[in-house]
Amino acid sequence: MNTRARHLPRKQLALVVACCFVFGSALAHIKNEASQFPDIEFSESRFDIVVLVGAGIIPETPVFEPDKALSIKELAVWAALSANLGAGGETPDTEALAQAALNQGLVESLDGKATYKDLNRMFFDGQLTIEEAKRTPSKAEAASFIAAQLNTNAGLALLAKRGLRAGGTGEVTSVESRSGHHGSAYFIGIGGRTLEMHSHGRVANGPTDLLQWQGRVVSRSFVRGEGDSAMWAYLEVQPIVEEVIEEAVIVEEPVTITPPPKQRNLLYGLIVAVVVLGLILFVRRRRH
Repeated sequence: MNTRARHLPRKQLALVVACCFVFGSALAHIKNEASQFPDIEFSESRFDIVVLVGAGIIPETPVFEPDKALSIKELAVWAALSANLGAGGETPDTEALAQAALNQGLVESLDGKATYKDLNRMFFDGQLTIEEAKRTPSKAEAASFIAAQLNTNAGLALLAKRGLRAGGTGEVTSVESRSGHHGSAYFIGIGGRTLEMHSHGRVANGPTDLLQWQGRVVSRSFVRGEGDSAMWAYLEVQPIVEEVIEEAVIVEEPVTITPPPKQRNLLYGLIVAVVVLGLILFVRRRRH
């Protein structure tokens, strides 16, 4: 701590520390596929899982278990969150959420495995046509199934229940950190529109430090709120394509050395002389 800080009155020093804490904590709740769950970083469904967490449909439990078969009880928790039957956020009361879904008749029981038919009924009012309706998906497959419908009418209706709507896409033209609705926040400009990033927002395919997003291209986004209270809730950027410079492969062809004409004639003469000498020796040996 520098000399000036040591000489600050205690109240002012406490205020400075509090401001620093608020500044850091407001930005620290943004998570991506690497920090949301420790077991989804290498899952093919990681972005779909993150977007559903951002939408408040998948609870923020300590782990996700992407390869585990989806149970009716887990589906009941997702359905309760999507229907606003309880509070989500970090480490929610999943037992209470499942019981709320049961009490509301969203499920008949909390036992057994869920199917694609159950997903279709709970989230999309049975509007989708599914080939494997009776199959039980893994939790990762279930997340991808739901996320794949978010741009359809049924999916947009699901988002509307959670207070969300599809946002803009395109290049990130500006990023800055300044005071927002709940302390320090990122303000991001996309497609000519600048909005504050929700303090509990989720991002995918990019770092949680959004100051590094300048120039990146957003492929999917969702917005929470209307008018002056509108905020980015989820942002997903396209991957950075690294240019691969192919090295030229030089193939060395065998070199054929052709002797000059004079040397070539001399060589031929020597070969003829050897042959003739051989014949003479052969004939003389026969005579003897």
